[in-house]
Amino acid sequence: MPLGSISSSFVEGSLIRRFDPWHSDLCTCPAKYSLSPYTGCGHSCVYCYITAYVPSAFKPRAKRDVLKRISRDVDVIDKSVPILLSASSDPYTPMEGTLSITREVLRILARAGTRFMIQTKSDLVLRDADIISSAGAVVGMTVTSLGAVAKKIEPNAPDPKSRLKALKELNEMDIPTVIRIDPIVPGVSDIGLSELVQKIASNGVDHVVASTYKARPDSLRRISGVVPNASVQLDRLYRKEGTRVSNCLYLDEGIRRVTLTELRALVLKHGMTFSTCREGFDELRTSKSCDGTHLIK
Repeated sequence: MPLGSISSSFVEGSLIRRFDPWHSDLCTCPAKYSLSPYTGCGHSCVYCYITAYVPSAFKPRAKRDVLKRISRDVDVIDKSVPILLSASSDPYTPMEGTLSITREVLRILARAGTRFMIQTKSDLVLRDADIISSAGAVVGMTVTSLGAVAKKIEPNAPDPKSRLKALKELNEMDIPTVIRIDPIVPGVSDIGLSELVQKIASNGVDHVVASTYKARPDSLRRISGVVPNASVQLDRLYRKEGTRVSNCLYLDEGIRRVTLTELRALVLKHGMTFSTCREGFDELRTSKSCDGTHLIK
């Protein structure tokens, strides 16, 4: 059921809310909930969009009474609808290593019999494999680049190779996995995609979701600041030649289509399924769902 067909009677909780990214017509996700145990994210990725609407976005803090509220929410929501952790802030933001709030959230969800998808940039997810393996769940990991640029654009996130290693171990436990190559930033993270896809495949990943960078003024300034050699190209491609879609600047449709079509061919060559995210190219999808929730057992 695509987002647009969710009825007004879709039951939500206090923190487990309907996933609807800015009411975007380009979103092809099936119906799902979104849940963020934290507000903000300590990974401080320079391309992150949450700085546009989350105060102190790179200073994460646990949500008020998070465990009590989620315990109440699971009694009222539709348990046939999967829950995404998280859309706006990583459930394994660095402070989770000490607080273990996400771990307790997963316990609640698993005990309630909900189905969920974890989306993260952290190998800390491996810590909770005991809970994840006993639930109806899938793990999604974002990896933008294996090169040195990853540290520049994702300064506080774990090394991409550690993320892939964690996915391999999850796959060996029969936990389905998804990789997000997102965002693909021209002149920054679009280099070495062939090697990245090969590494992804060798670690047993089932599905790849890809998305080009959607620019906002603040994130574009941050990227240009840490990768100055790309600033002129990014300014031209987005501010001069790009297309405004809602409150973001997109690359020209032709550029996006070529980039994603070529990436799709690489993914299919290695036996994985492929989809795009908020691109308007659903015909490139080879999986039952674009987000990977179809892999939940």
